[in-house]
Amino acid sequence: IFPRRTRQRKKERQEGYTMMDLPPQIAGGDVAPSSTENEPSHLPSQADNETEKAEEQEKEDGEKEEEWEKGVTIRVGNFKLKSGERLLKIPDSTELLGKPDLLKKAIQRDGYVLLRGVLDPKKVFEARLVVVNALDQEWKVVDTKNHDVKKAKIRGTSKGFLLTGYRPITHHKDVLSVLESSKLVNLFEDMFKGTATTFHNKWVRVQSTGQFTDEHSDYYRFAHCSKDLYVCWIPLGDYTPLHGTLAVCDGSHKLPGYDESVDLKSELPEDFETHQKNAVWRTSSFKAGDILIMDIKTIHASTQNTTKVL
Repeated sequence: IFPRRTRQRKKERQEGYTMMDLPPQIAGGDVAPSSTENEPSHLPSQADNETEKAEEQEKEDGEKEEEWEKGVTIRVGNFKLKSGERLLKIPDSTELLGKPDLLKKAIQRDGYVLLRGVLDPKKVFEARLVVVNALDQEWKVVDTKNHDVKKAKIRGTSKGFLLTGYRPITHHKDVLSVLESSKLVNLFEDMFKGTATTFHNKWVRVQSTGQFTDEHSDYYRFAHCSKDLYVCWIPLGDYTPLHGTLAVCDGSHKLPGYDESVDLKSELPEDFETHQKNAVWRTSSFKAGDILIMDIKTIHASTQNTTKVL
C-alpha cells in the first residue's frame, strides 16, 4: 500500500482536517525578459541583475544547507542532538530507482530510503502554493504586508497547526497531482509487484517558529493493515533541518514490541526508551521533488523550525 503522509498524532478535529509537512520557501518569481539595445554598455541589464540575485540566493541557500552539518545542536523531537555525532545525514538512495527489489530490501534493512528528484519540482511548488494561499486567506498566518505570499513568512507570532482532511487543500487538483502522482504509483507497484493504493485521507502539518513534531511510530494507528504498508513523506519545497525536516531513528523499525497487542494510546515500543539513549538520528536538506519512504514501524520526528518561514 502506498503512501501515507506524516500521521496526525493529536486528536483529529471533528471536521476531519489533514496534515502534511510544510516546507519553507517557495522559489521566487520568473526572471523578467530584458532588452539591452538602448542601454549603455557599462550598465548591467535587468536580466543580468536577476541572474546575479539568483546566484547570490543559490550561494546563500548552499551555506544554509551546510550550516546544520557544522556540529551545531539541533532539536529533534524531544531530544537535542549535535550534528555530526548523533545526528547524521540520510544517505542518498536515488541510485536504487529502477531496481525495485533492491529498493525494498534497503527499506527492510534500514527502515527508510531517500530518493532525490522523483517528482516534478514545478508541480510540487504548484501544490505548495495552494497550501500557502489557504494559510493566508483562511487563517491569516502569512505575512503578506512585508513579503510576497510565496515566501510563506510567518505573520507575527502565529503558530502552526494540523489540517487533517481539509479537502479544499488536500484534494485540490494541484495537490493530488503530487500526492497521487503516477510516478509514485508506478514506483510502489514495482516494489509490491501488484496494485498499490493510498488512503483517501491526506495529512498536512504546518510548523511555525519553535515548533516540531515529537518522536513516534505510525504503526500503532495502522496495525490492522500494516502488512506492506509504507509511509511516503513529500516535502513541498526546498528546505534544510533549520526549517524543520523529517528525521528518522536508525534501527527503530526492528525494535521488539510492534507485534504485541495494540495499544492505541501508545506511539512508541517499550524498548525505545533504552534504544534512544545512544540512538543515531538522520535528517537532510531536501529539494522539491525529493521523497522519503519509510517502514510503517520506523520511529520518526521532525527537527525544530528555527526560522520565520512556515
